[in-house]
Amino acid sequence: MTTNDSNRTLDLSPTADQPLDKMTIPTAHKTNRVILPDGTLFSMDGIKTRLNNNMIVLATSGGGKTRSVIIPNLLAGVGSYVVSDPKGNLYRNYSPHLKRLGYRIVHLDLIRPGGSSHYNPLAYVRTSDDIMKFANQLVYSDHPGKNCDPFWDKATELLLSALLGYLIEQRTDSGKDVTLEEMTRLTRRIDASEMYDCGRCDFDTDMEEHNRRWQNEHDTESWAYSQWQKFKTTPTKTMDTIMVTLQVLFNKYDTLEMRELLRTDEMSLDTIGNEPTAVFVEISDTDRSKDIIANLFYSQAMNCLCNYADSLPDSRLPVPVRFLLDDFGTNARIVGFENMISNIRSRGISATIVIQSVAQLDAGYQQSAQTIMDNCDTFIYMGGRDKSTVQLISQICGKPFKRIMEMPLGKHWRLQRGSPAVYCDTFDLSRYDLSFLSGRKKEIAG
Repeated sequence: MTTNDSNRTLDLSPTADQPLDKMTIPTAHKTNRVILPDGTLFSMDGIKTRLNNNMIVLATSGGGKTRSVIIPNLLAGVGSYVVSDPKGNLYRNYSPHLKRLGYRIVHLDLIRPGGSSHYNPLAYVRTSDDIMKFANQLVYSDHPGKNCDPFWDKATELLLSALLGYLIEQRTDSGKDVTLEEMTRLTRRIDASEMYDCGRCDFDTDMEEHNRRWQNEHDTESWAYSQWQKFKTTPTKTMDTIMVTLQVLFNKYDTLEMRELLRTDEMSLDTIGNEPTAVFVEISDTDRSKDIIANLFYSQAMNCLCNYADSLPDSRLPVPVRFLLDDFGTNARIVGFENMISNIRSRGISATIVIQSVAQLDAGYQQSAQTIMDNCDTFIYMGGRDKSTVQLISQICGKPFKRIMEMPLGKHWRLQRGSPAVYCDTFDLSRYDLSFLSGRKKEIAG
């Protein structure tokens, strides 16, 4: 396939890597390619390129990461997107364009939850295995990367599993939706002082009645009841502390606005890989109180997409999904991300990770940072002052430390597995022809 641009004939075969200048964004849309920061296109066909589509983009604040990488690829409209949007600008400026391209638009706004699309994480919890994963994630999302006491965390997990199992089994019988607000209310029925005095509380009666009903209808003991019995082996003197820990955890999202956001679900996570969808996750880059919800969303989205892909004959999503994770180093930490990025390639899922320095990634992901970097076959370095990062790029490129440290503005290094390092000009958004945006060129470019 060829196209004419300024009297040039360009090879648009799946493995071509050619500069297209003004035609880059429309051509990327038509040929399903990634736009690299120098304006070239790179095939998303991993079978032909033998590379995964994971990319790590590294530049200091103001280095052009968003304008050179995130925005051009959003405008291209290739596959589905899950976009980290700390300031909300990406949703406001580019969702109308994607909507015109036929995209389903979802806006998870954790800064102004009153105007957000609805997201109920418990809508995707259906089995006892799902419950165990969710309980683990909820507990460890609360203190990602920090030292913790395994006893308290495991006891809290066990209690969460019992409570959630109870509600999920109730839903099995009644068809009702389960919400985090309902979980919060349920915790109030567990009185640690009563359990200390007599070994029982009101919730014991509820659980025993539920188990009798479950055994009559299913001819087996309730899984939730068995989890509750395990939790009750916890010393009663420590139960009060565990309950307080759980209530503090729930209190982070127990506002009127967050209750409404979490009451129903409009995400339809499975369909992100089945129809063109753009999900914008707006979360503050200064207020960390809602990180736990963003963390749950990212993890559930990846897990649901992988499960959906695995249910298909070729184990690959019909519509490829790209996670554009701006401010990855300082945004909500995604528990288990190092495992996810190691296994998503074959399903048609990829991640573009945008950070300011290697030290920033180390701070957020500790020993997992190297695994994350190792699973990104494309590495873009756009400049910075962090010495450990400069040293790394110097070693990879085989160039003097001083040259990397003093790299001019508007330049970057492109490193791809199996290829020599390439020193490139950086395309700013203003250098693209945006006339295809139907009169919105000035607004978008500004």
